[in-house]
Parts: sequence; C-alpha cells; structure tokens
Amino acid sequence: MSLTRRLRPLAFVAATAALLSGLTGPSATAAGEPTMTKLSLAADRFKMTDTSYAAATENLYDNHLTQHASLAEVLTADHSANSSGTTDPWLNLRSMRTCSGAETKALPPVTRKVAWCWSSAHGDDTTGRWWPQGMSSTGTADGGDGAIQDKRALAVAWHYKTYTRDSAAEKTGCRTNNLLKVSFVDRDTGKYRHVLLAEPTSTSSTASNFKFVTGHGGGIVWYANYLYVTDTSGGIRVFDVNKLAKVDTYGSGVSTYGISGGRSSACGYPYVLPQVHYYKQASAPPSGGCSDDAVDGVPDADSLCYSWLSLDKTGGGPFKLVTGEWFGAANGGRVVRYQLNPAGSATYPGLLNLSGGKTVIQDAYAATRYRGLQGGMTWTDDQGVLHFDFHKGCGTKPAVFSHTWAGDTRTPTACTGGGVSTGNWAVGTPQALSHWPKLGTAQVDELWGLTEHICPSDSLKASYPEDFEAVDPTTGDGDACLGYTGATSLSLRTVFAVGFTDPAVQNLH
Repeated sequence: MSLTRRLRPLAFVAATAALLSGLTGPSATAAGEPTMTKLSLAADRFKMTDTSYAAATENLYDNHLTQHASLAEVLTADHSANSSGTTDPWLNLRSMRTCSGAETKALPPVTRKVAWCWSSAHGDDTTGRWWPQGMSSTGTADGGDGAIQDKRALAVAWHYKTYTRDSAAEKTGCRTNNLLKVSFVDRDTGKYRHVLLAEPTSTSSTASNFKFVTGHGGGIVWYANYLYVTDTSGGIRVFDVNKLAKVDTYGSGVSTYGISGGRSSACGYPYVLPQVHYYKQASAPPSGGCSDDAVDGVPDADSLCYSWLSLDKTGGGPFKLVTGEWFGAANGGRVVRYQLNPAGSATYPGLLNLSGGKTVIQDAYAATRYRGLQGGMTWTDDQGVLHFDFHKGCGTKPAVFSHTWAGDTRTPTACTGGGVSTGNWAVGTPQALSHWPKLGTAQVDELWGLTEHICPSDSLKASYPEDFEAVDPTTGDGDACLGYTGATSLSLRTVFAVGFTDPAVQNLH
C-alpha cells in the first residue's frame, strides 16, 4: 500500500501559503528499524532549570552599558577609527563576497539562491583561530516579513581555537579557547560585524560587570528578540538583541573585557550582546561524553549534548526549540523539542515554557541509525507526521543531507571511507540548517546552511602539527583537502541558501 502523503506547509507563521505539496512524502516500503525512535522520558530527564540574568543585564544596560545600540546601527555604522580616534580598518564593517575557484566545492551541488564566502580583508575566510558554527536569521525569528527592527539579517556563532603549542599567555583572556562571538550579517547588503557575547558576573539586580562567554557555538536560534545559543555540556544560553550596547574602549589593540575604572571593553569589538537567561541541565555528561565516540559509543542516558538548534513553528502551538546531538563515531544521538512561549505571551514571551521550575519537553527522539548530525530541523505535515532534515558531517568530504520522518525505515545514506565519497551535499563541513520563509510579503521558503572548514596552509600545518592531522593518501577518506599544499590556507567556508521545496534538496536521503 502506498504511503505517499502530501506534506504540510512549513507553517513557521500561523497562516503560511502551501509549501511542500508536490514533494515526495513518506513512501518507504523497505523493512527495518526506524531511523528515528520516539523516547519515553521519565521524571526530569533532559529538563533544564532557568537561571535568570535579566535583572543583572537590565542594571548593566541602564547604568553601565549606556551607549545603547540597535541592530540597524550594528549593521550600518562604520567605525574606521578606534575609541582613541586612531584609524583602525579592523573595525570597519566587513562584506560577504562571491565564492570563487576551489572554495566553490564547499557549496551544495544544487541550485542556490544565495552563495557567499567570508571577507578576505581580515582573514575571516581562512583564519585557523575562529570557526563558524551555528546559524539563524530574522527570517526564522519573524515569519511575518522576515525582519527584526526593520533589518533582514543572519546571526552566525563562532568559537575561538587555541593550539597545543600555544604558550600559556596565548590561552588566556581574549584568546581563551572557545571564546564566543556572533556575526550579524545584513542580508540586503552583505555587510557584517562581529559582536562579543557577554555574561553578567552575577545574577544580582546590582550587577556592575560582565565577562566573555565560552562554548562551541554549535547551535543558534533567533526567535523574536532573543538569540538562543548552545552550551554543549551545560544547556542553552539566551541573549537579548534589544540589549545590544556599544562599549567605551575598542580597537584592534584592545585585549581587555568587562568594566574597569568606569569604562567598558569587549576584546576590541565595539559592541556586546548580553545574556539574559541560562537554561541548564541538572548534570553534565561524564568527561568525554560529548566527544566523538560518546564514551565508547554510548550516549549518556540522562544528560544531553546540546550540539545544534533549530526552531519549529509547525504542528500547531506551542512552538518548539529543537536541539540535537553530534557524535562522530556513535549512533543514537537524541533530538529533543522544548516548548516555547509565543512572542506575545503575557509571561516570559519568547522564552522557554516552564512548569514547576523546569523546561517543558514536547517530545524526544533517538536518531537510532544516524551518526555525525551537524545540524537539523523538524516540521509536521498535514497528516501529522513529524519530519526531520539533517546534515551529517562526514569529515571534510561531501557530506550527507537527509530527509526522514517518524516511521521511516529506509537505510540512511552513509559516509563511506576508502577515498570514495557518496555525499550529496557540501564539504567544509556543513553545520547549521535554518529556514527563511518570507521576504516582506513574498514567500521564498529558503533553507540556509553554512560550512566551516579550511584547507590549512603548509606553514599552519608545520606550526601546529598536532592540531592539523595529515590525511592518509592511501585511503584519502574523501577529504576535500587531500593533497592540498599552498602558502595560504584555502577557504571552504560558505553561507548559502537553497530552495526548501526543491526536489533536489528534499528528496535526498
């Protein structure tokens, strides 16, 4: 019996035009175990508690970070001079550029609506220090017209990397491993700016200082005025775009942060984005629990690794904040959907729903036949079937993009070694997935993604041999950088959008 169904519109707003009719829906006939298995969650498993920094951030914003900034200012104001008045091109707005040459192989091999690479002016495209990870957008945040504060923008989280041979002094302060920043990218102009993520040093309503935030930044979701950012072993942090502020001291030579002597600084960046909530799980996974093998191939039963995020507004209320796990060498990563309050809610608008002081879980699944999920998203069709889209990283070879659903028993497309690549997506490797439904009144239904990798230069490999492993030329393992030698690193870092309803996208598995 045919199980083909017409998929429900991806209703990221209450009323959305028909979106996915005509795509191939669930039509699996192969026997086997499901790709996604629904979990029965007992007691407080995977629930988080909220630590509110809202009062602390409010005091900082009112009394210490008083140069308030809008999203428009961040995306349009050039600062060609530092806070001392000295010319400093490092502070200028930067521009996404057209990808060219070998770096275009990091783009998915389907029709693309947008294809960008990062600026070369300050090495954002090839730096081995900063690595782009999670991505979201105002298109996700506001399904009405795709704009927040009248700007159509993306947000990309980056983490800083230290190396084995770095000195102790090179691993502290603004060079701390996993220091986090976010890049706001103006969709209409391609201009972008880096902003430091900041956490008040206490939760008190009299808090008078802040510090930087660390983490992997693997997941980020923009909903209303909030940016949700994963803290891999801890939970999810929330930052308020309405609390953007300009600091007093900034410039390429500034290596301080926080408030000292009445003046604020943010590792040289002119703007900070303050944290207002931190949803934290009861206990972190054991040491190594979020590593490649999930502790000998078994994910921790009671704790999550918050690797990626997406937003699901389908299937009727409530909206869902979706998080998933990444393990490079272990199956069974979990996908958990937490309930969100509507942006217009009378209590905690735009924040996670709480009951008894704990976050409310809509449902949870185990990716029983998947591994290496770098990013994902969910939606519900008009037959009530829950669908999943995933990126599977596959190292640096062409990765796998999969569309599956609850009850699907097809064999997932695999990452294969031996120099043979069966990938159907980008290289680089793919990271986040994010849906952009509308631009103004136009329904565009775009699926956005990004890639993170570089092919390191010979000098970078020679300087940090422990951190850039050589690829075995006898197997190749499909590595996109196999055989690359060059005086400069090759960028495989892209930002792209493809058509969500494109059969070349959604019929992949």
